[in-house]
This record gives sequence, C-alpha cells and structure tokens, in this order.
Amino acid sequence: MSPTRPTGRGRAGPKKTKRPASTQSRGKKGRPAGRPQTKVSAPPGADPRKTKRPAPAQSKGKKGHPAERPQVKISGPSGADPVREAAHEALMAFSRRASNAENLLSRFAFPDFNLRDRGFFRELLYGVLRWRGRLDTSYERFLNEPRERLSSAVREALRLGAYQIMFMDRVPDHGAVNASVHLAGRKKGKSARGLVNAVLRRVAREPLKPPKDLEDRLTIWESHPRWLVKRWIRALGAKAARARCEANNAEGPVVIRANSLLTDAASLAGRLKIEGVATSPGRADPDCLWVDASTGNRAVSFTKTSSFEAGAFIVQDEAASLAARFAGIRPGARALDICAAPGGKTAVISWMAGPEGMVTAADSVLARLGRLKSNCARIGAPVRIVVMDAGKPAFGDVFDSVFVDAPCSGTGVLRRHPDARWRLREEDFARHGRMQRAILEGSARAVRPGGSLTYAVCTNEPEETDEVASAMDGPGFVREPGADHLPPGARGFAGDDGALRILPEGGLGLDGFFAVRWRRTKEGT
Repeated sequence: MSPTRPTGRGRAGPKKTKRPASTQSRGKKGRPAGRPQTKVSAPPGADPRKTKRPAPAQSKGKKGHPAERPQVKISGPSGADPVREAAHEALMAFSRRASNAENLLSRFAFPDFNLRDRGFFRELLYGVLRWRGRLDTSYERFLNEPRERLSSAVREALRLGAYQIMFMDRVPDHGAVNASVHLAGRKKGKSARGLVNAVLRRVAREPLKPPKDLEDRLTIWESHPRWLVKRWIRALGAKAARARCEANNAEGPVVIRANSLLTDAASLAGRLKIEGVATSPGRADPDCLWVDASTGNRAVSFTKTSSFEAGAFIVQDEAASLAARFAGIRPGARALDICAAPGGKTAVISWMAGPEGMVTAADSVLARLGRLKSNCARIGAPVRIVVMDAGKPAFGDVFDSVFVDAPCSGTGVLRRHPDARWRLREEDFARHGRMQRAILEGSARAVRPGGSLTYAVCTNEPEETDEVASAMDGPGFVREPGADHLPPGARGFAGDDGALRILPEGGLGLDGFFAVRWRRTKEGT
C-alpha cells in the first residue's frame, strides 16, 4: 500500500493528521479558564520586552473563516502539555536505547490519558520515529553545530516541533514552536529555548525540498538509514527499493482475523457494525477484516467490544494469517508452535487443528508466556504452553506438524515498528540467520517421519529467508508446495521453489513475510 501524499500547504509528503480534541473548563465569555501562557523567546537582537505574542491559534475553514480548533489539554500553571511532555520523555528514553517504541507507548502513556490523548501521544511518538531522517535534515540546516552535539532534550524537542510543523495541519506552526520551546526549556533552560525557537521558526518558513538523487531521497525524504538504502538499491534495484521505503512509511492497517471455530468474517463484520466498528473485507485472506481507522483505531476501541471479549477474533495482519495457513495443518493434528508468543499464529494453528487436535505452544522467554496464555484463554484455544529452548526441543519426534515462527530482523513489518529501522545494524541479518538455522535444525527433531516442518519470518532479507531455507534442504527434509493450503486470492504469493513470499511493497497493503514448508522423509529418521 503506497503512502498517502497530499500536498497541504505546498509541502509534498504524507498527510498531516488532525490533533484530537480535549475538554477545557471555560471562564467568562467562553474563554479558557486559567489557561497558562507559554513564554516566547525574542528573535536574536530584538528587545524581549517588545516581542509580540503570537496570535491565538486557529486553523482555517472554508473561505478563510476560522475553523473549530481542537484544544490542547493543559496540566497546570507551568504551561505544560502532558501529552507532548510524555512524548518528549519517551523519545529521550529511545535515544538512550532504553526500550522499543511499543514498550515506550505503554510506559509513558499516563493513566489519565483518554482515548484521544493516547492517540495523539502515539501519533507524536511513532511519527517522529518514522520520519526522523527527514525531520533531522529539516532543522539541522539551521544549526551552527552538528546535531549530535545537541543534548537529547533539545534534539527531541526539535524533532517534535518539526514533525508537527511538517505533518500535522491542525497544529499551527507557532503552536508547535512554542510547545517545543517549553519542552527544551524545562530541561535545559533559557539558551535551549532561544535555540529551539529560532531554528523551528526557520523550519516553518523554509520548507525542506525532496532531494533529486535517489539514495539521498530514500535516506532523507523517506527516512531510512543510508546503509539500508544502499543495500536495497543494490539488491532490489532503484524502483523496487523506492517502493519498499514508501511502503514502510505507510500507516499499517488494523487487521483482525475471525475465529473460524466460532464465526466467519461476514458474520463478524455485521456484529462489529452493531457495536460501532466499521470494517471492510480482507484483500487476500477471506477470514480477515480491515478495521476502518475512523472507528476501530481511534474513536472506538475495538478491543473493548463484546465480540473481542468473547474471543470472536484476534488482531493479526493478513500476511501472518497466510503464513500460518501455509503450514497446512490438518484437523486432528498434533502440532507444535515454536517461538510462539504472543500467540497470533498459535491461534490460527489451533483453529486449523480443530477440537480434535492437540497444540503445544513453546517459547524460551518466560515473561512472554503470560500474554500467550491470556490470548489463548480469551479465544478458548485449548493450547498446552511450555517454556523451552527452541534449539533444544524437549520432545521426541512425535508431532505431525512443527511451526517455527523464528525471531528475525522484522524488515517486513517496519511500517508497524518505525523505530526498528534505527535500531538495526547491517550485521544483524547474518547474526539472525545463524540463530534461525540453529532453531530450525533443533525444531526438526520434533517432527515425526512423514510429518511437516514450516519456517516463517516477517522479513524478506536473503540471509534470513532463502539462505536459511536452503541450509535445511536435504534428503531428510524435502520442500513441499504450500499453495494449495492458501485461499485462491493468495496463491500467487507461493513461488515455484515452494516458498511463500509476501513483499511489503506488493500493492495489497500486507506486511512482508516469508515461509517454507518441508516434509520429513524416511531418510530423516
């Protein structure tokens, strides 16, 4: 799915998003009661006493009339906006490599944030991480020193301000500037306020233009590490590399998969509509639905519906569902899911095995098993859960099917994890490949003669896909075509070599995935 590229305010790029409204108490004549003012630094050389305060923030509606502007929640006399402060703290924590974005989202979203506040917080955090390359280039033009010499507090305040200026229409430029001036000042004082004020005002006045050189464009404008851009241009070619970078910057859809033991997608869609959640059919998997962003992702929490609580669906991209289908697990099968947490594919495997089947889910990280257990309990999946080193299975060759959902670089799901591109290192692909081969070889020992072994990863990098699969090929394990196990609309993803390949730039809006299926022969005993 290509990213949306409107040209609001004369700047090419992804569409700015609306700042959701919050409630304010009102004073006399409809004015906000007790709203604190943000101090604005004077331009260089100007008398601060004569500096004019910016006009009240308004966005324009039709014919230039002021449109209703969503209000920012104010926390106290300091003028602090708690949502922006939380985003600022989370970004500083990320710069210290304290955690990934998903964990930061739950760690810094304050308990008193309502659904709209949480949506705005997520937009700021994920937006800055997604577009960090472009944001850095937009403001560092106006610095007198390399951005690496700035403090983390100032650097993240600049990124937050630049993001709101460049991508969020309903945040006035001067409002974005003032908020970042406050964020920098509360950490680093007066000098930081002056720097952030001066730099962001120039960002607003002098929009960044996309580079003409392809490598620069994908590095800066599409916001990817240069080493990764070079790698993809070399491996994929210019056109495909650009398509992949653009796909990584598209907002990933919210996709759910119906519990096929309880309902079907059409019935689930009707039930969710009654509960206030709009959906559309899946693009490749008939058991999947896309949740409409205006209802399921923002205004209504679809995980609070009775359908979710009853276990009628799980949240899962179509590509992950297809990878589980590709395993071809039969009703009544004895199946083992290795590296199973948090349990999305475990759920599909249990539905495929049916009530007569026996599914065991294993993971080596004890902390992850709690979420796996709760997810299986919600959907009513009778899954046995064990802690196990994936490379040393605690079972003999007793399973009809073994599914290995191996840890990987995750380059197929960068749109859902925009922070991952900045945490990746070029040597990670080979390191993951070595680990994946060890897991796969160990897991193979749990497959009974005549049983199947499936390997799946959410990446398309050769060190983690074809090279790992080729190392497993041999007289003991022979590849089997898996296209017959896929829905008709998805069989084109299966190649002549027996591998399932779903590319993030493939056009249907699916995550990137790779899977291979083998049959254990007598020679493998």
